Amino acid sequence: MSASEAMPASRPVSSRLPGAGPWVTLGLLLAWMVLAALAVGSMTVPPSAILGSLWEALGLGEASHRLDTTQRAVLLTLRLPRVLMAVMVGGVLATTGAALQALFRNPLVEPGLLGTSSGAALGAVLAIVLDVTLAAHVGPFRMLMVPGAAFLGALSATVLALRLGTGGGRTDTPRVLLAGVAVSAGAFAGMGLLTHSASDAQLRTITFWSLGSLGGASWETVGAAALPLVVTLAVLLSEARALNLMLLGEREAWHLGVDVERLKRKLILAAALGVGAAVSFCGMIGFVGLLVPALLRIALGPDHRRLLAASALSGASLLLAADLLSRTLVSPSELPVGALTSVLGVPAFIGLLARKGAA
Repeated sequence: MSASEAMPASRPVSSRLPGAGPWVTLGLLLAWMVLAALAVGSMTVPPSAILGSLWEALGLGEASHRLDTTQRAVLLTLRLPRVLMAVMVGGVLATTGAALQALFRNPLVEPGLLGTSSGAALGAVLAIVLDVTLAAHVGPFRMLMVPGAAFLGALSATVLALRLGTGGGRTDTPRVLLAGVAVSAGAFAGMGLLTHSASDAQLRTITFWSLGSLGGASWETVGAAALPLVVTLAVLLSEARALNLMLLGEREAWHLGVDVERLKRKLILAAALGVGAAVSFCGMIGFVGLLVPALLRIALGPDHRRLLAASALSGASLLLAADLLSRTLVSPSELPVGALTSVLGVPAFIGLLARKGAA
């Protein structure tokens, strides 16, 4: 069975707008996770003072409960940009996974299968190993050298997989997936050669980056990542109706007015943009883009007007929860959040496969 046939055509979705119930639940869950992430850590910040301090920082009024100087610095300089980065990255990874699963009609598809994550990793490793050589040319932008190289690597790998999967003016989705697997293998081979020539300090940096972390989040990195992440999310959410029609099959979607080839290229490139930005600033974070949409599809059904937005909210909440655990379980040390999402995701995914097998 080909990859494009792995997800059977779903029954037609209702034309009615989704109900408000899931949004209220997921919205409250996300709000609670944001508050917990801002309040909990090596230094506790009273939840009652958080909203007032944020309100005051925006110049909209005075806080009724004031924080001391250290608490205010921890909240506004360290935790708030980290929380914003987690919300954006988690939301984009999960939404991208949901969109690609519908586009390829395969519930096991996630952005890494297109070569995006491995391409970003190759770019990052190249920048780390050539740090001394490249630093002389980038000057004051040295702090963005590794994220920039990772972002270019992610885009290049995805575009290469897309080109290899396109023939005769038609994008063959199973072929794109196979090309993505080949590109990923090549990228990991390149990483192995570069790692062999890296110094001990560079090896530690490569290992830390590859395991994923939100510890480097700052207002500068949030500002740099916000545009590609928000644009990706907007593009994916705008194609909910077209993805609903794609579940019926490419030919049927074309007859119902969907420009199938344009949609494929648009969503694959949007995925490269968003996932490339996420991986470049936070490292490799696994299972969010695979597990969240797969579970939500079981709980909410196949309507992407509901599924995409729910994936964004749930992905943000999941990554916030994982990051909170990563910095509190072994405090004052910090676990890599990418490794933690994999530890949490593997048994959940095995359970999902067992459930499908029993069904």
